[in-house]
Amino acid sequence: MGERQIFWGVLLLAAVLRAVAALPFMVNWFDEIWQYLEPAWHLAAGPWIQTWDYRDGIRSWLIPELLSLPTMAGRALSPDTTLHLTIVRLTLAALSLVVVGAATALGLRLSRLHGLVAGLVTAIWFELVYFAPRALSEPIALAPMMGAVWLLVAGRTPPGPRRFAFAGLLMGLSFVARIHYAPALLVLAIFAAKRDWRRAWLPLVGGGLVALAIDAAANLIMGATPFRWAVEAVRINIVENRAAAYGTSPITGYLGLFGLYWHVALAPLLLLAARGARRYPVLFWMAVVHLLVHSLIGHKEYRFVLPSAALLVILAAIGTADLLRHVSRRRLALATAGALTLWAGGSAALAIGNFRPNWSMEAGLADALERAGRPERTCGLALYRPRATVAGSYALYRRDTPMYRVATQAEAAAHPGAFDVVVTGPAHVRELPPAYRLEACAAPGETDAPSCVLRRAGGCTPDPALQTLNAWLVATGN
Repeated sequence: MGERQIFWGVLLLAAVLRAVAALPFMVNWFDEIWQYLEPAWHLAAGPWIQTWDYRDGIRSWLIPELLSLPTMAGRALSPDTTLHLTIVRLTLAALSLVVVGAATALGLRLSRLHGLVAGLVTAIWFELVYFAPRALSEPIALAPMMGAVWLLVAGRTPPGPRRFAFAGLLMGLSFVARIHYAPALLVLAIFAAKRDWRRAWLPLVGGGLVALAIDAAANLIMGATPFRWAVEAVRINIVENRAAAYGTSPITGYLGLFGLYWHVALAPLLLLAARGARRYPVLFWMAVVHLLVHSLIGHKEYRFVLPSAALLVILAAIGTADLLRHVSRRRLALATAGALTLWAGGSAALAIGNFRPNWSMEAGLADALERAGRPERTCGLALYRPRATVAGSYALYRRDTPMYRVATQAEAAAHPGAFDVVVTGPAHVRELPPAYRLEACAAPGETDAPSCVLRRAGGCTPDPALQTLNAWLVATGN
């Protein structure tokens, strides 16, 4: 099999798997909606739920602006459906192919066997498939980071000024998408540029400055001060330690998460990654530095260390190919097939193991909000007894109507004409006035999950005495 066949075959498989993962929409992480999809909907359509991130100015507008383009396309093609979200997810899935392409190129630089194994493993690995279509800064920033790795590490000839300049642009875009990636990006720059100031560092920095200029322009368009978001993000989340309000873990927290999700595969993966690190020490140190820096931050979420997971998996795949090179030619094909079968089986087993809840997290909420906005004449939405999180989204609801937060049964009874559709948990369905008829419950087994839709006939009269979700967010600082 030639190198081109390996490269394009791997990319085709990866594209199919990621497209399949992109089609069913669910909330998963709340940040996916309210940090990126909701402001993108705002740019495309108007009304939105504005969380404290944007009120306090800790988010750049660059990602929402870019996501607003496929959002507009989907809305133009089918304004009464969630096609806009599907197109966004497919766009992000396509972007994630850069990670697979970079891994394949890193392998092909060593041999066709390395390219085949590294490419296929990256194409099928459950975490990379899962995160590929997500509108989160971590996978979005990972793509340009791996693009820079592709340019600076995977090439068969030393990079020249042009490659350094383009890599600098990609590294800059990765940085503005996720400033937490700066230490890992610095490791890549040091390994690649070394002490070559004229041919390496100058074009690298120049490309990075272009990326910063793009981000500055994106925020100026929205009337925001360039780079204020980065300063405020550090001040609020690190200096004021607001992120700690969402939970903290000890310094060993990420090791526990890797143990939880990689389970019995953790030790073999780390051993294989250590072998692969002999080939590409820069990838190993990027993974380690990124993990160590994030371990020092109290608030921990598994997606924060996605680059470390991706790089370790790539190194483990390369380590696997190194071991296969010791097999005789007569048995190499069978041994390679066996190794790839183990990788595929292990990925599938881990995907449905402890990681399984992630595949359907908050699916009921997403389904309920989408169902609530289906009728064109919907005139008002009430979130009845929602949990203490941001429970509404215009990107899912799709209607330009008031969105109220109704906390008590008395409040619902006192304002019956303000809304005609209600989203609530199965446990609260019978508390609503008789005029509201149950349409469906997406998650009937979860009594508290806001997954049920009730609707009444007739129109609505906006009620200023009833608290909207945005007003509640301002009042509570959420």
